Amino acid sequence: MRVLLTAVLTVLSGGSWVMGADDRAAVVTWPNGDRLSGQLRSNEGGMITLSTTSLGDVKIKAAGVTLSVEGIKQPDAAETKGTGAAVSDENTPPLSEDDASPWTGSLSLAASTSRASSTSNNIRLGGELHRKTQTEQFDLSGTWYWNQSNGDTSDNDILVRANQEWFIRDSRWLYFAQGTWQFDQFQDWGHRVSPYAGVGYKLFDQDDLTLTIKGGGGATWQYHNNEVDPQLLFEMNTEWKINDRQSLTGFMSIAPDPVNWGNYLATIQADWKLKLGSDTPWALTLGIRDIYDSRPGRGSNANDLKAYAGLTMDF
Repeated sequence: MRVLLTAVLTVLSGGSWVMGADDRAAVVTWPNGDRLSGQLRSNEGGMITLSTTSLGDVKIKAAGVTLSVEGIKQPDAAETKGTGAAVSDENTPPLSEDDASPWTGSLSLAASTSRASSTSNNIRLGGELHRKTQTEQFDLSGTWYWNQSNGDTSDNDILVRANQEWFIRDSRWLYFAQGTWQFDQFQDWGHRVSPYAGVGYKLFDQDDLTLTIKGGGGATWQYHNNEVDPQLLFEMNTEWKINDRQSLTGFMSIAPDPVNWGNYLATIQADWKLKLGSDTPWALTLGIRDIYDSRPGRGSNANDLKAYAGLTMDF
């Protein structure tokens, strides 16, 4: 009877969802995933009041948060429009129009030209796409290097790297699957594909510093050589937010043959980024990438070193 009376009062109040004396269990969720639980005192006038055991009565601005109330069915968008916080059923994941997108990305360009005793042109194009939630993280990056000297192309290289991580709840452990595809016009293998999978552990997991180690296995397939080499994988990657404008990201990995450790593929990459302003998406980027193949094959170079500087636009 009490629930029915509450529902009637709610409808008559035009969807303001006042729960003052009912004291039902409620959860407020912010777009970044932070949550606060307590007893709902009221939700009106653009303010939510929760009674908590540790903080007492807490007032929260309704705009931009999601309110989940025990026993309340989620109203449709027309009922919640303009009322501040959306109210959702406890068995339904709360949604909010103001939730921040988990997707981020960037585009980068580095180019140079020289007209002296010889003519040379260099281009590096890059792009990144990231998606991170409380349970998983996906990273995709791609780069293209091209160099021409006196009209002859001397470098034409594409590298695409994808990484998917699944976090274990209340733990620093994770599962991962990752892979790379590389095309090089001047290597005898032409195309090279390397898929891997395994487990990882976060040595540091802070807002300004993450450091993760990984171990697993996979293989590398070379197209022109038609060779498949089984490999182990050991990797360490980090992301350091130096301050509000500077950041440093990078990783290093080694993938040896499980039987012959002298046959391995090693990669190291580091990128330093400096934002050109506090409110601009543009940044200056300096980076280095080195891929070393201990057995490159006839007509191929063992070491593939790239250094670059350019502009990046975040989105």
